Amino acid sequence: MFKKLKSKFIFMNMVLLTTVFVGIFGTIYVSTAYSLNNDMKMQLWNNIMSPQQQQKPSPKDNKMDMSIKIDLDTKNEIVNVTSRLNTDDLDIHAMVEKVVNNSKKMDSIKIDGESYAYLKESISSGTIIVLISKSFQQDVLGNLLKIFLGVGSLSLIVLFIISIYFTNKAIKPLEETFIKQKQFIADASHELRTPLTIIKTNVSILKENKQQTIESQGKWVNYIDSQASRMSTLINEMLSLANLDANKKKGEVTKFELSKILSDALLVFEVVIFEKGLVLEENINDNIFINGEKDQIKKLISILMDNAIKYTNKNGKIMVSLNIEKNKARLEVKNTGEGIEKEHLEKIFERFYRVDNSRDRGTGGYGLGLSIAKAIVEEHKGKIYAESVVGEYTSFIVELPVYFEKQKLINDLKIGN
Repeated sequence: MFKKLKSKFIFMNMVLLTTVFVGIFGTIYVSTAYSLNNDMKMQLWNNIMSPQQQQKPSPKDNKMDMSIKIDLDTKNEIVNVTSRLNTDDLDIHAMVEKVVNNSKKMDSIKIDGESYAYLKESISSGTIIVLISKSFQQDVLGNLLKIFLGVGSLSLIVLFIISIYFTNKAIKPLEETFIKQKQFIADASHELRTPLTIIKTNVSILKENKQQTIESQGKWVNYIDSQASRMSTLINEMLSLANLDANKKKGEVTKFELSKILSDALLVFEVVIFEKGLVLEENINDNIFINGEKDQIKKLISILMDNAIKYTNKNGKIMVSLNIEKNKARLEVKNTGEGIEKEHLEKIFERFYRVDNSRDRGTGGYGLGLSIAKAIVEEHKGKIYAESVVGEYTSFIVELPVYFEKQKLINDLKIGN
């Protein structure tokens, strides 16, 4: 699919570039030919209007003015020949005959394979004929055509290579998106298949024991409820991602204090942290405001805290900090534990990506949480990344644009002055 798209894209590029080159070169060629033709006409008129001395021309003259002037009497007999060319090898009589028999005052003739432009003018004593060899003009146009063909061909080859490079570069994101989309569908189908299989199996067991009470079959009912909850969580996460991808904001974008939102959110997790025997350290600067969707930021904090609690080692520590660095609100959630190897750090924000499949399934994760976190941060024009030292800690850092009051900025500027 993408090979055909690349080929089509390159073909269209080359057709367009070739058309442009032909258009430019064609315009230059026609313009040059027109200019040379006008110069030749001017030379014909100049030569016919002025007397010309028999002389051996310089090399420059040979190139610029290869003319022959022939004076005829009233009977079209040759009276005088004045030439800048070597007339020994020229059939002057054949020239005169062709010109005289041609009804046009100005035209071209061909003698012994060489073209000449001529102009004839009738006077009282007869006729004056001036001929100019067109070899110079033909050489110029021939060389110009060779240059165009050489330069054009070389340019098109270079542009073809460049076109391949940029086409691959342009198509690659589309290809990656398409592959990720297919993988996302495949992974989502797989994740849904597991709980559905468990639910179906438990329903079959319940059907086989129709006479039993619900209480006696509570274990199977609980399994169904548990898997239904997992499916609900997965579907909600997938919908969240879909909405974020489609830039569908559910909440209102407002200015709010991130410091307070973070402090309030951490209160909810204190009980869970205490029950797991973990330690929570907070270092939150006050009065840090951002502009955004409050519910989404709460969700971001929840995802990062859930992730930290899941993977903190026994009796470990979770450290949460918030401050301003380079006009950015910098939120860091750090936890001690196994850490993440460097090769996985950039991939952990991909959908359904798991550093350890078995471990994530054990903690109830689907590999969507960090993808949602990244989508939320990007929606708020921010940046999220991870740092880790294997066997020591994992840290997730979020940087968001800070909201500054206009009046505060004005006052600060006044104080500074």
